[in-house]
Amino acid sequence: MSIGYRNNDAVVTICQNNQAKSIEIHHLNKAAEELIGYSRNTVVGTQLASILPPRISEMLAEYVEFEPDANDVGEVLSKVQSFSIVSPEGKEAGYRLKVVRTQSSGERHLFELVLQDKNGIRKSESLRGAIQESFKGHEVLDPGIGLPDRYSLGKDIELLGPYNNKGDLRSYFAVMQIDHADELFAQYGRETFNDITSHIAHVCRQNLRPDDVVGFVGRRRVGVILLDAQPDSTRIVFNRLRWQIAASPFLLPDKGSVGLSVSVSFCRVGGQNMHKNLIDECEAGLDGVGAAAVSLLMEV
Repeated sequence: MSIGYRNNDAVVTICQNNQAKSIEIHHLNKAAEELIGYSRNTVVGTQLASILPPRISEMLAEYVEFEPDANDVGEVLSKVQSFSIVSPEGKEAGYRLKVVRTQSSGERHLFELVLQDKNGIRKSESLRGAIQESFKGHEVLDPGIGLPDRYSLGKDIELLGPYNNKGDLRSYFAVMQIDHADELFAQYGRETFNDITSHIAHVCRQNLRPDDVVGFVGRRRVGVILLDAQPDSTRIVFNRLRWQIAASPFLLPDKGSVGLSVSVSFCRVGGQNMHKNLIDECEAGLDGVGAAAVSLLMEV
């Protein structure tokens, strides 16, 4: 599962208007403008087919049905192999495509076309793979929790600093504090509390990319590194993690359950943020923060 969009993702929002029997470009985010070479001012409101190669335009004309519960543009585009867009200069460029259905209102149906440049994907994946290998070289697991410990997270942050400063990545670090941790520890004991911490980490692991890092900061805190994230999506990522944790109660041995929530503090790796103090800074941001709150420590 991918929560929000990351650095290499560009989003073109399109609208299928069944009444007008048209498929128009509704919006481009900044990443899409940079990736495909069109500005919003020039293409919003125009037909999607105007920026597609003939073979894809012909598929849309032949297979899209402008009727309720029919074969819509999302279904057709999802089946397109080797998706591409024609640049303003007339050159065809290929992209990895994911189609996301967003909302419908009467005869109007919106879809998000999430695009990734294939060359950029290969470069990014290669870089992330090299970083992951470096992480493993110094990783030490906490014996009680089984997650990379505070020292390991600190080394990961230190390693990421130069990549972020050069602009190769934009990474974020967060500390998740288990709400009512002292009460949970007193009621259930150390072993169960460790299991609760591992459970929260598992929920995070399930809902993040494979190369993001989940570690153990302290007795009631989990650390998360988003290896490659957009500034405008980072808060969404951590809010959705909070929702997933709240929706995943911990099952007790006696078949009862415990509802959980976390508070989150996060900031960018690199830039003006000194890696040696980053974990401490995020923890300081949790002082006085209420349950299930999100604190942005530093400007992106």
